[in-house]
Amino acid sequence: MPSACASPSLSNTTARRVRNISSIHRGDYVEARSGDQVYYRGEVRDTAPGLATLWLNDEDSGMHTAVSTEDFTIWRTRR
Repeated sequence: MPSACASPSLSNTTARRVRNISSIHRGDYVEARSGDQVYYRGEVRDTAPGLATLWLNDEDSGMHTAVSTEDFTIWRTRR
């Protein structure tokens, strides 16, 4: 279940959904969503496709955040 952040934002309409995180690489810019709400947005720092997890620098908090693709959908965006 998604962990609620202080204020989830609306999604970026130009984003494209990523269905296989093995196509995500360090430096890509992504959003982690649940429904139409964006819970995390930032630059990918590392991925572990076997664990269905990626790590990103969340642009809102500045924190290094682990995101599970079992809890969120991942969307590739532009900065």
